Amino acid sequence: MLTVDKFPIISSCEELASLVSEAGFIPFFDCGIPGFSVKDVCDRAHWFVDGVDGPWEWKSGASFAYAKLLRGKAVFISPEWYGIFACYRRDGYDFEGMYEDGLLPHGALKIIKALEGGSVLSADLRERTGLTGKGSGFDSIIGVLQMKCFVLPSAFEYAISKQGLPYGWGLARYALSDEKYGAEIAEAEREYTPAEARELIVSKVAELCPKADRKRIERLIK
Repeated sequence: MLTVDKFPIISSCEELASLVSEAGFIPFFDCGIPGFSVKDVCDRAHWFVDGVDGPWEWKSGASFAYAKLLRGKAVFISPEWYGIFACYRRDGYDFEGMYEDGLLPHGALKIIKALEGGSVLSADLRERTGLTGKGSGFDSIIGVLQMKCFVLPSAFEYAISKQGLPYGWGLARYALSDEKYGAEIAEAEREYTPAEARELIVSKVAELCPKADRKRIERLIK
């Protein structure tokens, strides 16, 4: 059984993909549970080193999702487990019902509507929705929509230098979660109630992190 003390040291996107496939999901940075993050297992030669690809560059891996899912922090997650998270976080709602019941922030509808035609770069999404400037709330709204599993980054695009090389932090290209993982979400919602999905997530973290107490795990996945 895989546990955090047996996580391998990773030094490539392929190794990260293998770990995500086996673990189901793993936070990018420290999450309050020792050992349970990519930061803990990444080869230091690949952890934010200039000119060297690392987890920041690997986050667009084709076999896993990347989104803010644990207390607003980024997670690498398999498609199957993304569906389970969506079942739990949506709590039986679709977007329209959650929005109409006041469970999503003002401005969320603008973002969803803007993404219905396909994925959009973050800068363009701000312009299309009018959520520009520091006081617009764009980052907060996008964060909530990621936590509720309605929106996720589908890719990251980089500026290109005169030498033809990518540089900078990269711009997120956002997409509707159902466009990318609709089948996995629908399957999880058929198989589990939101309460059952929550318990699956708690049990999975407890399996991976046997030294973590349940209260800490529950705080993490809230």
